Formats: sequence, C-alpha cells, structure tokens
Amino acid sequence: MPSDVPSLRYIFPKFHHGYNAMMKTLASSLKYESSDPTKFRLHVLEYGKAHGVKATLEAFRVGRSTYFEWRQAFVRSKGKLFSLVPRSTRPHHTRRMEIDQRLLTLIKSVREQYGRVGKEKLKVLVFAYATSLGTTGYSAGKIGKIIKRHNYFFDIPKQKHKLSFTRSRVKRVAKDIRPGYVEMDSVIVYTNGTKLRFITMVDVVTKIAYCERVTSGLSTHTNSALTSFRSKYPNPVHTVQTDNGSEFLGGFHEHLEGLGITHLFTYPHCPKVNGVVERFNRTIQEEFIQRCEEWLINPSRGDQKLAEYLSWYNEVRPHASLKYLTPQKYAEEYIKSPECM
Repeated sequence: MPSDVPSLRYIFPKFHHGYNAMMKTLASSLKYESSDPTKFRLHVLEYGKAHGVKATLEAFRVGRSTYFEWRQAFVRSKGKLFSLVPRSTRPHHTRRMEIDQRLLTLIKSVREQYGRVGKEKLKVLVFAYATSLGTTGYSAGKIGKIIKRHNYFFDIPKQKHKLSFTRSRVKRVAKDIRPGYVEMDSVIVYTNGTKLRFITMVDVVTKIAYCERVTSGLSTHTNSALTSFRSKYPNPVHTVQTDNGSEFLGGFHEHLEGLGITHLFTYPHCPKVNGVVERFNRTIQEEFIQRCEEWLINPSRGDQKLAEYLSWYNEVRPHASLKYLTPQKYAEEYIKSPECM
C-alpha cells in the first residue's frame, strides 16, 4: 500500500488546530459510530494495508475498483472518517408522474366537496370520467400518491361547543361551609362485561350520600338524580360542585339556575378538589356495586338493593371522618350545635 495513505491506527487524531478542528473531528466520529458500512470499509482498508490488495479482495469479496475507490476517497480526505460513509444512490433526475389535468381537477373537486373519499372509490369515478374523455384511468395507488403530493385534504375543523355561560371554578377544597354544599360526579363501572353508569353525590359537611343508576350521560338523568337526592336530604341544597363532564352542562346547569342553586366547576385534572365524592365512589364500588349480582339478571332488583345500601350507609354505617358517627346522626347533632344556630 502506498505511503501516502493515512495511518488507520488512530481513529481520533490529536487536536492541533483548536476548536474548529475538534468539532469537525467529532462530527466525523459521530457519523462513523452510527454507520456499520463505514466500519466495514475502514476494516477492509486496514486489512489491505496489513495483508495486501489481493488477499483483501479474496477475504472480503470486494471488487477491485470498489476497494480502490474507498482508498482513494480516504486518501483525498486526509483520513477523515466521513469519506467512507455511504452516499445516497438516489439519482439526481427522477421520472415525474404524468397527470391529466382534467382528472386531477376531478379528484380535487370530489375531495373538496365530499371530504375524505377513499382512493378505491375515486378509482371508479376517475375511470368512468377518463373513459368519457377517451383516455385511461388511474390505479388506486396512483390516486393515493396524487392526494398526498397535492395535499388534497379538505377536512372541516371541528368547532368546540361554546357554552352560553361562564363557568365559576373552584381551586381548592371547600372549607368553613354549611350543610347543603354537594359534590356530584358520574361513575362508569364494568361488571362481568356489563357497562353500568351511576350519578353520585355527597354533602361535604354531613357526608350524607346518594347514588342512582342512569341509562346514559344525558343531563336529564342528572337532573332526576339531584331531584331524588333533594327529596330525601333534610337540608336545602345551596351549592353543587361538579367536574366538567357533559352530563353537568347544558340542561343541568339551567336546571340549577332555575332552582337558585350555585353551580361550581373544578379545574380539569384536579380530582382532589372533588375528593369527598371521589372517596364515596370508591367506597360504593367496593362495598356494593361490584358485589351485587342483580345488575345482570334483574336491574330493577339491583336498584332496590342500591336503595337499601344507601339507607344503611347513611343511617347505620359509622364514618371515621365524623368521629364514627353515622351521617344521619351527625346531621341531627350539627343542627342542634351552636355553630348552626
């Protein structure tokens, strides 16, 4: 091998020319580390320097012209590793797709007027139109390329539903409040493959809770659940706090305004603010919903058992947050307390 070939022993040369030389060498090294063909070419050149050209060509089965092309590029670059990185073989001049402007106009007009009409359906329309013009149609693959290259996507942007009111939001857990401050939530539970939806609510002060199974997330069902709670609850409801679910918007908000009840919303991704009803959701799922088998056989019987559980929950079951009193007993003592007078 000629003596003018740079030494291959040291991949990273010493820096004698400051920052610019260091950065160029670093970039060259990074290209080398990410390219397996470059490593192979460097290994072939090292083997050729040690054992000769003939032995190298026989050992690696590399063409003679290819070997000298690699060696010449490496010599010209003065031992820069990036000279061995394979270059793109894509030709500089490629064939351009021939498109009939009349068929192109048809594809664009159909996509613009009717949205995402697929390439298979467009193929049929283009073929019929091309036949009437005395020309040939296009394949589905070609139509797909035309749509992509010309960006024939005319989707109507989805418009967010604008509320007719401004949401009053709460940032922190309510404190120093009187009975009648209710947190509401909706729960979806899957029991043996059956989807069950519930509306739950809890008074923050007395912890009196209510739950009702609903068939959908319409606000009418939420209104009905709140009405049932108010008929059983001893204190008037003055504030309702919910998340931003659709079941608590629209008709439900109007229903609260008609009753003169304040409606407060939590911020998104802040379940801790609705912590009282969220804890009740876990309790009722673990103690009743997941243990009740009537939801699959007789849903009305399940609703009856749910009412019995709520009666036990509010009147018999002690609560640690109420110093082990029942919600009903705590509500009675709260009314008699000086704080409520």
